[in-house]
Amino acid sequence: MKSAIVFAIIAGLIMVAPCPLAAFDESITEVGQLSDDQALSIAEKQFDIVKLLIKEGQFDQVLPEMRKILDLNLHGKYEQAVAMAASLIAHQLAENKQYALGHELLDETLDRMLSKDNIASLLSIKAYLYKSEGKLEKARETLQRSIEIEKQQTLP
Repeated sequence: MKSAIVFAIIAGLIMVAPCPLAAFDESITEVGQLSDDQALSIAEKQFDIVKLLIKEGQFDQVLPEMRKILDLNLHGKYEQAVAMAASLIAHQLAENKQYALGHELLDETLDRMLSKDNIASLLSIKAYLYKSEGKLEKARETLQRSIEIEKQQTLP
């Protein structure tokens, strides 16, 4: 519940912040070009749908619905909100012992990330999933990958 509140706050801040169209990377979706406000509104609603699906135990629908967020291709300052949404959903999946689905979601999200900070954060969540399923060596290896990415960010 606390995690969902954090995402709602972040999503709300993004919705209120000025959003130049250039920062949206001119993303195109199946229905055509969306404004940044439209894409963010859709992403927020899709996130709510996914949370409801998890509550209902309809885990087979989680990934297809999360892909609708990923397919919006929100990058730039919006990419962090997408990473946060995937992190929160992966956490909820772990709470429901849906580890394989959580890993699949994180892998697909990682493939779409451009920001090294977001990649490092998602790897930390992936490590949490491994730890939750008792795969401690995989958790340690994944955390080490995350650390290496963060170190690369600080090198000149």
